[in-house]
Amino acid sequence: MPSVWSVLCLWAVAVGAGVQGCRGHCEWRVQLCEFGDLGSIANAIEDQQPVLLLQSMEMLTNQAVDPLDPSTRYLGFPYYLRLDLSCETQEISQQAVREAYLTGLYPLVTVIFQEPVHPVRQKPQRLEVELSAALLLEDVDCGSELCQLGWYAPMPLLNGTVVYRVLVHSNGLGNPVQDQSLSLNVNGYVRPGPGGAMEPSVGMEVPALESMLSLSDPSRPLYFVEGVSPVLVLGQVPGYKAVLLTASDFTHVALIEVGIESLGVGPLSCPQVELSLTIQDAVATESTLFIRQNQLVYQFIGNYSLLPLTPPPSVYWQRVLQWVCVSRLVPVPMSHDGKEYFFILADGLQRGHTYRAEIADGVVTFKELLDEDGKNTCQHLNSDCQVLWVAHDPVYSKSDILLVEVLPEKGLDHAYVLLGLCLYFTELSPLPRFLPKEDSSGGFVILTGSEHYSSTPLLLRGIEINPFTWTLFLWGNAVLCSNDMGNHYMFFTGFPEDQLIKYFTMSRTGEFAFVTEFEQVWWGQEGVSSLVRVRPSTGWNTFSILQVLSGRESYQLPHSLVSVYYDADKLLQELVYTVDAAGRGSLLKRLLPVPEILSYQHFSELPYSTKHTEASSEFVFPQPCPFFSIRVEEVPPPEPYSRVQHYQAKPPTVLHPPGLQRPTSLAVYQGMLYQLLWLQSSYNRPYGDPVYDTTESWWKNKAMYKDYYFYLASNRLSSDGLYLSMEDYNKVYSSPGALQLPDCIYLDRGGSYNFSLFLTANTTDSLSDVSSRQDLLRQVWLAASVSNGNFIQVKTQRYEVISRGGLLYKVELKDLCLFPGQALSGQGLLSFNMLLRIVHSELQCYEQTESGISFKGESRVPVYVGCPPGQQLVFDITSTLAYAMQLNNQYFDCAKPDPKMPCFYYEDIFYPFFLIQDMVTGESRRFLGGYTLKVVGGGPYSQDNLRLYTEEEVLRYNSQNYSSFPSLVWMMVDDSSQPFNNTEDGFPILQGTVSISWICESNSPCADVLAVNLTSPEFFFLVEASNRGVDMSTYCDYTLQFMIHVHGLPLAPERGLSYMLMSHGLLWAVLFAFCVWESISCGPRLRTRLSSLRCRAVSLSSPLALELRVGLRQQM
Repeated sequence: MPSVWSVLCLWAVAVGAGVQGCRGHCEWRVQLCEFGDLGSIANAIEDQQPVLLLQSMEMLTNQAVDPLDPSTRYLGFPYYLRLDLSCETQEISQQAVREAYLTGLYPLVTVIFQEPVHPVRQKPQRLEVELSAALLLEDVDCGSELCQLGWYAPMPLLNGTVVYRVLVHSNGLGNPVQDQSLSLNVNGYVRPGPGGAMEPSVGMEVPALESMLSLSDPSRPLYFVEGVSPVLVLGQVPGYKAVLLTASDFTHVALIEVGIESLGVGPLSCPQVELSLTIQDAVATESTLFIRQNQLVYQFIGNYSLLPLTPPPSVYWQRVLQWVCVSRLVPVPMSHDGKEYFFILADGLQRGHTYRAEIADGVVTFKELLDEDGKNTCQHLNSDCQVLWVAHDPVYSKSDILLVEVLPEKGLDHAYVLLGLCLYFTELSPLPRFLPKEDSSGGFVILTGSEHYSSTPLLLRGIEINPFTWTLFLWGNAVLCSNDMGNHYMFFTGFPEDQLIKYFTMSRTGEFAFVTEFEQVWWGQEGVSSLVRVRPSTGWNTFSILQVLSGRESYQLPHSLVSVYYDADKLLQELVYTVDAAGRGSLLKRLLPVPEILSYQHFSELPYSTKHTEASSEFVFPQPCPFFSIRVEEVPPPEPYSRVQHYQAKPPTVLHPPGLQRPTSLAVYQGMLYQLLWLQSSYNRPYGDPVYDTTESWWKNKAMYKDYYFYLASNRLSSDGLYLSMEDYNKVYSSPGALQLPDCIYLDRGGSYNFSLFLTANTTDSLSDVSSRQDLLRQVWLAASVSNGNFIQVKTQRYEVISRGGLLYKVELKDLCLFPGQALSGQGLLSFNMLLRIVHSELQCYEQTESGISFKGESRVPVYVGCPPGQQLVFDITSTLAYAMQLNNQYFDCAKPDPKMPCFYYEDIFYPFFLIQDMVTGESRRFLGGYTLKVVGGGPYSQDNLRLYTEEEVLRYNSQNYSSFPSLVWMMVDDSSQPFNNTEDGFPILQGTVSISWICESNSPCADVLAVNLTSPEFFFLVEASNRGVDMSTYCDYTLQFMIHVHGLPLAPERGLSYMLMSHGLLWAVLFAFCVWESISCGPRLRTRLSSLRCRAVSLSSPLALELRVGLRQQM
């Protein structure tokens, strides 16, 4: 008689198959096609150069854009994304696409640009763009007007980014289609072949996988730098110098026979062992591949023009560390400080020597791990030893942690030692020699000294660090963890002693998985003591049967496990090799749904009871989950905390029926998207306004004609039959609020994040009285914790809603203002983790979601403390000019004003204002923190004469310490008669509203500027404002350099006095010359005139004249 579990499984399968058969199953299929040939499908992004769109854009004459504007960049990207619906058959797929067109369904594509390791060309930012796919009628002959339709969207490329995530979801109309997620990265390891087609540059591609791969091959680890490696490489193909290469996260895989020596021989210090062709280790970084064959290491630099690489791309594999006998390459899964890392372990006579490889902009440097005394690991331990593994701790101790095996000699026993290396080697807490006995309670076995040990020796193989939870893992024939980086240990339970872990992988969100030597896949979770075997297991068998009944071919064919890893979505994936009936081999990536498998396992182990009635019989199962539902409430907008800059773009509207796109309109779509992203990347203005908008300069000249262009489009009079709307290409500053926590939270100094959780208990109708509901609610509790309480804290407040049988938790996550120092925007962040878990819900609670079965009752959110990305300091020219005009009661602009640069009069008081511009939310707020102001460069008359000052000149021109030497350019106008605080170098610390007067003392560069062409003297100052080391209101290190144009500069007193004396001397000289000239040229006539005047004066004084004057007086 079949078990109840089997009957229930078959019933679930039948119901699922019936539902699927009624409605059909369709999913989004995404393909990459070239710009010039929409029918050419590419497996990865290989072309990195933009495409010219002159002909397509010049046809837009009466649109809101001006294609001839020299300040715009209407180029195109080399690829499109082609999307359609993939159903059971091709005929059903085409029918589903036509149905979607008639019902208004179309896909929305979100392209996520992964931040590079070293953002040189762009500031650290989280950027994504949402594209509405355009429906195109493809050129296929058939007997219908709608033969074959497909949606197309540009595939944007961003300078500095080679890793892209593509998310596809529907617009909400028509039939529901499950979301799709995939990776499309740049493959820099290809080059043009003899026929023009691209071929691998690292070796020769092998077309038939079955020629080198076998079902009996063991699985192997996948080593790469998470989030930044565009190409993944997997070695250990037995007996061949071959690797598996992919640029699409194993959606498309190529088997490459690498172009190196067949059997490379290492240095003489290597042990004489049997040589093999197999590539034992392979590590993929952002720009370089590293492989190890026997004791030799090779590197190959990819051709990535999008990255600021210093060395040129490689032509052939280059051998590195030629003098080292290499035994293993140990990866560092995450980059930090703008670099990537991995470790090299030596063997033979060099056993105990360890090297760290650092990759920065393609340049690789190797450093041996030595302490300050020049000792290596074995020299420090003074014993024969072997370094088994190395990990780097970028957060807790900022040191390298080495797992060392001390070999038995000189009376020393075999032991494992954990060493930390910063400046000197430090031995961490000793590790036990034997496995401890598990407690009957099933919890963690914490090493306190009172535990009991078994006779099985402890065997360790590697270590791993989770920088978000600050947890150290050690693995071998057991799994240990330490939450304080090696001071205290505790063992996970449930793992058999006879198993040995082969490789270990983590998701950085608290989950981890590992594969044993017997190819068993195990899974665990931080904070959960028990390890679970995923495959083989009862749950795995049930899941496999369901997949076979659903028609999944890969579960029906013979297959073997190749590797297990966590992808970019933090989902556990398995790579399997299958062989069909014809003997053809293929590699497939399959999701390993741990929650679904464990739910089947958990359900099969649940006890049950039966109830029989006259009408029916039923099975009754207990409810192991302590609550019924949980939801997030009162969530703030995600943008200020997730720091994601979101753009959106839509295709141009085709005015002629049936409104389908054509290749020329798609090219216009490319040009518009390119210009939108170019505005984002080129926006670096030192002057800011209260409103931040990167697209303002795009539309400002034609915004007033917006209604006119809409009128033309409404009457189908627009050029080329297209209409470009200004609202279709913009930046979204506030997305519709979703009731869920963000994928990560950024906190500045003293910042906090507040939200609420509402839980409902498993109440029944019988629990109608208040006391019963209270007793039930008291069994449900929320546990909130953070990975390090010294920097952040989480507080909860509990409210019981008895009438609704629910609980309301108000949660506050807060920064404790203990971040060390300041950092640039988006750099030097400390990573933490916030854990929210319902007590006793681990591995007990499951729920059905759109993407499948998932765990319920637990949420982990990464938290970054420091200066959040997407913020910058700008000079508030608008407020500065307005305030200066108000207080100075005047404003004298330059004779030739420049709208892009402010101009100030020398005699007016200067009142600078600054803004903190948030490029994520679009808001600008007044900067009220402390800062210093320094003139760091300048030049007279023109910006072309500007010169950067040396450090000594900057001190003399700005520092109060040099007040005895008259060389200051400016000084504070102190209205309060209170002294200002100065830095150690004598720079005044400014805050709030300050008054500055230009003084240009005698030894300053602006002290003696001559006038040119009868205009007042002018000077261009390069001013630097920085809050570095003087502002306690933020973790951000804001440094801004901007230009100020000052006119009306006075002359130096000495030069003014000399000009006055010269003017007076010139005036007297002219007057003297005039007098001399008059005396020489006009002398005779002057004497004649004077004599006539004397004669007339004598005649007037005669007696007759006197009598006449007397008579006249008497008559009067």
